[in-house]
Amino acid sequence: MGSSSDNVKYEYRDHTADIMLHAWGDTTSEAFEQTALAMFNYMVELDSVKDETKTEHTIEVEGHDMNSLLFAFLDEWLFVFSTEFLVCKRFHILEFDRENWKIKCKGTGETFDKKKHASGTEIKAITYSCMEVKEEQGKTEIYTIVDI
Repeated sequence: MGSSSDNVKYEYRDHTADIMLHAWGDTTSEAFEQTALAMFNYMVELDSVKDETKTEHTIEVEGHDMNSLLFAFLDEWLFVFSTEFLVCKRFHILEFDRENWKIKCKGTGETFDKKKHASGTEIKAITYSCMEVKEEQGKTEIYTIVDI
């Protein structure tokens, strides 16, 4: 199931000179989707992105463990935003391979337009600082700090 801003499962926590993203979901895939949603909403108010927009982009990333996979996942979406100016409002993880630490994810949104979209705060980089993926039965929580 893809994520949308109507079903928010994330919050922001202050951290010295940075911001902590705390997201959760019923599954690890949903928690990853919500973390990406939190990151994009921090940079651009997603309420200003139209729901009917059909611009899509698919990423494929890999890591060597859960944290490196999360880092690669967020870093790739940040790269897409920074280079293609795509503001994603929905995410859908198509494949989540825990054996080989790979994710394939589709993001849907529209091209950033400063006349139309309310800007938030620029995220400069993803960090490993305080990164944690807590998996429990029926719930996954993610904590990660981004450099602003």
